[in-house]
Amino acid sequence: MTLAATLRWLCHLQPQQIGWRLADRARRPFLVASEGQPIEPTCFPTDPWPGEAENGRRIAVGTIRLLDRDQPFTPPIDWAPAARSPLERFTLNYFEWLADLKAADEAAQARQRVADWIAAERDPGRESWHPYPLSLRLFSWLRFAPFLLGGADAAFRALFLSALDRQARLLPNRIERDVGGNHMIKNLKTLLALALCFADRRGEVDRWLAALGRQVALQILPDGFHYERSPDYHLQVLIDLIDCADLLAQQGRHVAWLEDAIARMILALAGLRHGDGGLALFNDGTVGDSKRLEALDRRFGRVKAPAMLPDAGYARLESGDRLVIFDAGRLCPDSLTAHAHADTLSFEMSVGRERLIVNSGTYAYQEPLWRSRLRGTAAHSTATVGGRNSAEVFGAFRLGRRPRQVTLGREADWAIGRHDGYRHLGVTHERRLRLTQDGLEGCDCFTGNGPAAVLRFHLHPSVAAWPARDRHSVSLVGPAGVWCFEAPQHKVAIAPGVYSPRFHVLQETLTLEIKTTLDAEALVPWRIVQGGTAAGAKG
Repeated sequence: MTLAATLRWLCHLQPQQIGWRLADRARRPFLVASEGQPIEPTCFPTDPWPGEAENGRRIAVGTIRLLDRDQPFTPPIDWAPAARSPLERFTLNYFEWLADLKAADEAAQARQRVADWIAAERDPGRESWHPYPLSLRLFSWLRFAPFLLGGADAAFRALFLSALDRQARLLPNRIERDVGGNHMIKNLKTLLALALCFADRRGEVDRWLAALGRQVALQILPDGFHYERSPDYHLQVLIDLIDCADLLAQQGRHVAWLEDAIARMILALAGLRHGDGGLALFNDGTVGDSKRLEALDRRFGRVKAPAMLPDAGYARLESGDRLVIFDAGRLCPDSLTAHAHADTLSFEMSVGRERLIVNSGTYAYQEPLWRSRLRGTAAHSTATVGGRNSAEVFGAFRLGRRPRQVTLGREADWAIGRHDGYRHLGVTHERRLRLTQDGLEGCDCFTGNGPAAVLRFHLHPSVAAWPARDRHSVSLVGPAGVWCFEAPQHKVAIAPGVYSPRFHVLQETLTLEIKTTLDAEALVPWRIVQGGTAAGAKG
């Protein structure tokens, strides 16, 4: 990180963001969660998202798996383990794992761990009371209250309702206006749920619903995609809005703008899903929670995906069982850079249910080496110029210099993207993609004199690669069959790579690389066609 990069990041922040952040930090040491007279909820959020019974049984015997890592989970519990990353500690305090205990029919174990948290985490200055985990925990406790309270004794009931009330009193003063984005959706979803579920808060329903409406109008683009442009966070926000709509419907309220946003988001989500049902790996996130995606499909059906999301800047090319998803959009809202990757003009390709070309994914948020590497351009199936990133990603969530002009268009059967992320090097990058009867045809054009460019095509770990004797082509062999990557005018090298489809999962894979010098205009045509002989390609 340099001072210049930090200034380039700061100049995009809104003044009120900085003010809200400073105000929140100033009052944090003086936070008090007031005591009140708790009452019983009159209703509860629905429970449409299935848990993982295996993890529930694991919890019952003293271990919990979160973000693909196991950790001890026997009372007394360390709710802020120093050896774990902030994201892991947050996730532990979400209590979304109550769904797993419910799936395993372990209500007594669930009550034991809730009681442990209440005893250990009374100080609202602790990390577990940060407004993000606070919001998720409150909603989880509301959702699973019937499971927790069914069969509970009077002492646990009083303890639980008192702790629920105490946390609920604090949340209205902790809304994350400094962050915005999906964090504010989480805050407002929980505040709306509290107002709908408790009779003494019913007068706040319209206030929180109106605030949620303003955020939906801001955050959901006209084409239906969430403005942070992460398929995984799009899925999270969609589920949040569905939860809100379901709770309102219980009380006979159907909100047109909310139902319209959900319908548009369902359609947009389809555009970023591969044949295996999982999400494409653009920007932060994972291939998605398969149980939640399957639950969405059962409820809404698999809708026909749009060929273009013009506001988000994604194109989808389909021909038979071949699919390409192409990113040619702005990285993120200028004032919300947390989940942006330097991935402009990257693409992913799958054949049926098998992934062929991928991006590297997101391994972790707080491990500097992997965070920086996997946010960088070289971790995506696109081009670097002069060994530089197309956007200046730094720190865990910051972004300095970024493309100003990013365009996506169609010409006949070509999808065409262009960006100026290398303008400081005097170079503009354009990529053209189209699916043909043979496979995928592409051409990268670099305009301007500049340092050498490297095109990278990351293979899924299930795909093996062998170079041909002439080094202009590579045979690709995997579950999707035998394919051939060809670049007639350039040499194709094979380099090691990594693939992280979920947090803390890292798999070795291979990457195809093409290096080219840049002059006034450099063209790099290439294609991926089905067929070829793997044995003959070993050379």
